[in-house]
Formats: sequence, C-alpha cells, structure tokens
Amino acid sequence: MKNAFIVSACQKYVPELATLLNSLEQTGNKHDVHVIGYKLPPYMTAQFENLTYRVHFYDIPEEEARMFGGESEILCRKRYWYAAEWGKEYDSICILDADMILIRNVDNFFKIAAECDLILGVTLEQKTVYGTDEDGHDHQRVAGEHMVKAPKWNDKDMCCTPMFINAATYEHQLKRAWTIFSEGYPTKTNFRAPDQQAFNMILVAQDLTDNVVLLPNMCFVGSNEKLLKPYTHVTTQRDGLLWTESGEPIYIIHGQFYKARWRQCQIENRHGCAEGYLGFSFNSDNMAKGSMNCLYEWFKKTLNAGPIVVDSKIAYTPSGHPDRLVPMEDIV
Repeated sequence: MKNAFIVSACQKYVPELATLLNSLEQTGNKHDVHVIGYKLPPYMTAQFENLTYRVHFYDIPEEEARMFGGESEILCRKRYWYAAEWGKEYDSICILDADMILIRNVDNFFKIAAECDLILGVTLEQKTVYGTDEDGHDHQRVAGEHMVKAPKWNDKDMCCTPMFINAATYEHQLKRAWTIFSEGYPTKTNFRAPDQQAFNMILVAQDLTDNVVLLPNMCFVGSNEKLLKPYTHVTTQRDGLLWTESGEPIYIIHGQFYKARWRQCQIENRHGCAEGYLGFSFNSDNMAKGSMNCLYEWFKKTLNAGPIVVDSKIAYTPSGHPDRLVPMEDIV
C-alpha cells in the first residue's frame, strides 16, 4: 500500500522535527513524508536525503506565511488542506505534529484507514458542544452562522493529531477545515476556534462522526501527564519499547521534551494534581469506590439487557456472591 505522513514545522521546532524524522527511520518507515516547513535551516533540510524514506519538502514562501497574520495559521490550519491535496494520491495518510516521536510501526492503522474508510483519531479528554454560543463558543461560527444547527456534544472529538485518514474519501472535509478560516479572514466572520475543532465540527455537521474510531490517548499522545501518573506511567518491558505500567503499548509520544522548562512544567503539573486532586489516600480511596460503582453499574446494565439471560442473584464461585461479602472462613 502507498501511504504518507504529513507534518508541519517552523524553525522553533527544529530539534523536535529532527527527532520525529529519526524516529520514523528507527521504526522502519517506508512511507513518504511530506514536510511543510517555514524557515527551516538549510543544513537540516539538506539532510532529508540521508533518510531511507522519501521526504517531500514544501518550503512556505514568506508571502504565504504572512497572508493570515502569521505562519502558525499555515502550519496548524492549512496543513489539513495540504494533507487533502497531497494525500489523495495515497491509500491513506497520517497527519502528525512536529513534536511527536514514533515508538512503534503504525502500518496497521494506515491499512484500517485505507481499506475501511474510517478516520482513526486520538480521544480528546474535554469534548466540545457544537452549535451554541454558550461558554464562549461563538468563535465557532462560520460566516456568522453555526454549521451545527442544534447544540450537540461530540462524543467523537479527536485531538489534532495523529490522525489516520483516507484523504481521497475525506478531501472535502479536510480542505473545508482550512477554508472556513481563510474565506472570511480578516473580517471576523471566519471560524476562529482551534484547528482541531474545525475538522471535528465539520464531521458533526455532516453526520460523519460514526466514521471515527477513537484511539487511546495514552498510547498515541499521553496528554495531561498521563504517562507520568501512577498506574499509567511509562515503563519498558522485555522488548525494550515503551509501555504503560498497565500494559498498553505506546505507539507515539507527544511533547516538547527538548525544552527543560517544558519538562519541569510537566513535573510541577503532576505534583499539583497529586496534591490537590488525590489528597493522599482518603480521596484516592473514595475515588476508587466511585469508579468501581460506575463500572459495576455499567456491568449490571449490560448483563440485564439481554438477549442472554442468566440468574443474577446467585454465586457462581465460592467467593463470588453478587450482593454480599462472603466471610473467608465460609469459603471452601
């Protein structure tokens, strides 16, 4: 199959982009990589030819970079347009941020996107309600109107990247994520919400969210210090690759690891969360009880929904009564 990665970066992300490209090399990548770059140093771009995979480099001209107030709009928003334009020549593509590092080969995710026409994106913690001005959401309007006509909470909200997608199938949606911003600029009638909301909102408006398959955040992004937290923190196993402590294989990590301040900020955030959120064992115990109750209620609802019906009042093992704790001395 013919697949490709799409990534954008400016000179501020030179070490991160270098690490990303190196990680693709180390994981045996054979797919094309399209780099959208602004003021990347020539000594770096000259080394693209040293990679065993093919790199297509688009050097953003200054005129284009300044058209919409700054290169960040081209790098963040227009990458979707370029992903559609270049990506329709491939079976599927993966859009990446520059500060990502591949840990494992992701060929199977390309294959799913190509053969099933599904969009594989990473779950976003805080889902968005579209089609409303509440909570400052008026910046979602396009030409003064909401694309989503009635308020809708999107349970399929994705992070910006990584996203595996058949660009030929979703060319219109990808390009529209750029044009809803660019067509109204700078009259303040254009879409001004974050770029990740643009594509998510379009899928909601066009009833395409059922085509989204959410990938686990900790395995592809690890945002909000997930890989620093107890039980989900990063570790290694016998294969020498990164895993979570709870056993999930990590495919991609995301962050500005090169920057000492960023690294320290992550540690400080984690400390503040532990102090304020967990409150040591008292809050931790209560949180565990609440979570278990939530899981148990979901289990019971599913068990009792049928079509398979069993007696849900008896114990199927000596210690397995559903409603009462069996004393240890009574267990034979």
